[in-house]
Amino acid sequence: MKIWLTYAWKDNEKNDVDHIISKLGKAGLEVGYDKVQLLAGRRLWDQIDVAIKSPDVAAWAIYVTENSLKSEPCQEELAYALDRTLRTKGSAFPLIGLFSGDFDSTLIPSALATRLCVNLQHNEWDKQVSDAVVGINNAIEVEPQAFGYKLHEVPTGFVLEVWPRTGTWTPTIAVVSERDEDILTSHHPGPRGFLGGVVAYSRAERKWDGYFGRMFTEPVNSSRSAHIYLSKLPKWIMFGQMGSPHRLEF
Repeated sequence: MKIWLTYAWKDNEKNDVDHIISKLGKAGLEVGYDKVQLLAGRRLWDQIDVAIKSPDVAAWAIYVTENSLKSEPCQEELAYALDRTLRTKGSAFPLIGLFSGDFDSTLIPSALATRLCVNLQHNEWDKQVSDAVVGINNAIEVEPQAFGYKLHEVPTGFVLEVWPRTGTWTPTIAVVSERDEDILTSHHPGPRGFLGGVVAYSRAERKWDGYFGRMFTEPVNSSRSAHIYLSKLPKWIMFGQMGSPHRLEF
């Protein structure tokens, strides 16, 4: 089956796309491709419509990097092309996003974000693409996080609000690197979704083995969350039930 691959010419300066094309070919796909200029003022759709409309093209894959989508006009161009593709080929037509490593998900147009997004760092990424083209659903299921969270921006920095989806945390901890001790300014329970609703609580703090942590004993559940006050965002933070914490990276 034939898949059409679109990529920005800048993203193949080190032959990364050539390698992708080779791998997809070895996975049994016939790969057509075009180098486009994802630029404001030049319609992406006008550069690819002939290929996408071809009846022998079974799927469209787009290789994009964070660098190629940083400008809002470029995001709009891709979103427009995705919309025209679905109108032309129908909603069942496979759209596949190819991304390498970490990627700012807010840059991905919604029409692509809700389709198959393949991380090229996964060892079987080529099989995921091949299966999607032939209609086999072997998508890797990602287990939902056992916690919920919301990051609030406040005049003093940030408040990371966290809670367990089910069950109860007690005691509840918040831990950062010892060098980030000054960043973790406060940690207390409060009503979920409402900052400033502090209840009476007992607390403690300590340092050990290069870590700094704050702890309180009052229970945290799906209706009462832990509010972690941060003067700025650390590289990472651990939180939740003492002995089995969760981790977020920023």
